[in-house]
Amino acid sequence: LSPLFSHRSDEPLYETWERFKSLLRRYPNHSFDDAAQLHIFYSGLKPQTKMILDASTGGTMMSMSPKEAIVIIDVIAPNDYQSHHDRAPIQRKGIMKLDTQNAILA
Repeated sequence: LSPLFSHRSDEPLYETWERFKSLLRRYPNHSFDDAAQLHIFYSGLKPQTKMILDASTGGTMMSMSPKEAIVIIDVIAPNDYQSHHDRAPIQRKGIMKLDTQNAILA
């Protein structure tokens, strides 16, 4: 399962966490305890996401108890979701091409 799970490049933490939990629910007899689940999830994350989670713990996520780490992820993930959806769309700058008639009117 560990090589099968990874943080997608364009995916916010919230979606990654929800996808991981959904995967575990899909296979209820997976027999992974909380520590194994945390290890699988954390190992599949992008380095910059690991840094955010580690910084939020004041150390490293993997040095915490699995229960504490899961609580932190449950708190941080929705904030990450909100930050991705609060961003204004990027307006691209460029040159607008006008036909001759519109160029004369402009």
